[in-house]
Amino acid sequence: MARDIYLAIGDTVTAGQGASHPRLGFVQHVGNYLRDQSFAQRTIIMALPGLTAKRLFQLVSTPRLNLWDDVNVITVCFGSADLLRLLRPAVRGAHAHARPPRSVLKHADEFGYHTDQLFRLIREKQVPHVLVTTLYNPLPGFAPAREFVEGMNGIICDCASYYKFPVVDLEKGFANNEAYLIDGYRTGSVLDLMHPLRKPILPNNAGHKLIAHLITQRLSQLLTKKKQGQKSGTSRPGKLRRRLTT
Repeated sequence: MARDIYLAIGDTVTAGQGASHPRLGFVQHVGNYLRDQSFAQRTIIMALPGLTAKRLFQLVSTPRLNLWDDVNVITVCFGSADLLRLLRPAVRGAHAHARPPRSVLKHADEFGYHTDQLFRLIREKQVPHVLVTTLYNPLPGFAPAREFVEGMNGIICDCASYYKFPVVDLEKGFANNEAYLIDGYRTGSVLDLMHPLRKPILPNNAGHKLIAHLITQRLSQLLTKKKQGQKSGTSRPGKLRRRLTT
């Protein structure tokens, strides 16, 4: 039987949060593109709001056994819940540039470990096409957010390289356009997180559409160009702890 499923794996963003209607999430846009290209006729979302990398790995580990044989395309878009966990101690701290507390380092190590585990599990399923996204930065004016996003994206890219997954760079795509792409974006500073009702973390309709565009653009490149030999990673990625304490 031909593979005909697009499987979207992720957390809050993949679940469509931030979009004004479920049909306006990036997964739906990507699914429409894949159907138009006769590349995947069905879309399955394996995502829940607030999932950390650890919980996402646990979720992906327990689908029905015959699902993987029908999957042709996977997108993996996650990390926003882990980013919030890393930011909370920095937001509470009086000094933004102080050495990260032990809790931050623990969360960082967990993110690196479970990202590697998640990617290894997906690689073992031998799905033909797997694309991984980086994190965009919802707080470009807050130094710890820049450091954490850079470190987390380093881990994502290292793991993706090791398992030979193409990367879609959302950080670059969102840079300097956050006010137009993030729901409720105001100043890009730590003050935005203190808003009692609406924290500017999730992409709005335009943000979801851009994510879909970047994914389909990358996928189109992979499908229309012959694969060129590229050097892949030769060792497991270093811990995010090291990136945050150097």
